[in-house]
Amino acid sequence: MSCGLLLVNKPRGVRSAACVSLLRRHLGRGVKVGHGGTLDSTAEGLLILLVGTATRASDMVMALPKTYDATIRFGEERATDDSSGDVLRSRPVPADIEDRVRAALPSFYGVRLQTPPHMSAVKVDGRRASDRVRSGENLRLSPRPVHILSIAARQSPGSVDSWNLRIRCGKGTYVRSIARDMGRLVRCGAYVQSLVREATGSFLLEQAIGHDALVDGGSSVSRAIVPLSRLADQFYSYAADDDASAALLAGKALPLASLAFRGAGASSLGRIAVVLGTRLLSCGSVDPSGIFEPRTNILLEGEA
Repeated sequence: MSCGLLLVNKPRGVRSAACVSLLRRHLGRGVKVGHGGTLDSTAEGLLILLVGTATRASDMVMALPKTYDATIRFGEERATDDSSGDVLRSRPVPADIEDRVRAALPSFYGVRLQTPPHMSAVKVDGRRASDRVRSGENLRLSPRPVHILSIAARQSPGSVDSWNLRIRCGKGTYVRSIARDMGRLVRCGAYVQSLVREATGSFLLEQAIGHDALVDGGSSVSRAIVPLSRLADQFYSYAADDDASAALLAGKALPLASLAFRGAGASSLGRIAVVLGTRLLSCGSVDPSGIFEPRTNILLEGEA
């Protein structure tokens, strides 16, 4: 299949860019390969790679909510807000840490302002914040709105200072920033000790191929690429006949009455609508008068 999504279980210590390079090498020259949102090298779990014209759907995949399982450790602040960074300061973990964590949790729900970590891919005047920090710059990053749909915490068995967080969040949310901010709220500092991305929308980690399979390559990788049309199921979606598909390809807006409703989407946050047509996926939005406005048209190469 020359167009679609490949779900990969990225291990800790491997860069997302390295996974992209492996897939590009196996598929050969001339096949585009991208991703739908990277994972830090210190994190592991679900990484979605995009193949062929599906690379144009990167923003759609990134718009899906993510589910993470994180272990955070209280008592230290680190330069990177995870286990890879130098210790900036240490404080004793208070005896009432459980009460403090429970009291802090509600402040993380919903839409809130979050300052990204300095060691992150956030662009500052066209350059990554992490690159500017490595070159010796003293950055002051501005907070950005993020959406945390759910967050739950439990103390790790046999440990006072280690806690497990399960988080479902929207685009642009940094779990490292959640750990940093929670550590400051409970007044002893915290950082991410381990992080696993378990889901992107309704794409699940258990559906992913292992990194070893990606390294080995072969036909098993090509067979694991899922159709881009599966992405439509994540959003409010409609079906278009041949005439409507031709109109969309020409960039024309269409009334919803001319389309067939497919479903409300299992994971959509309501800002994106998708139309599946004749070998076409059209991504856009619906205005208040019920008109679908196409924004990106993607040809479904290799799909029936």
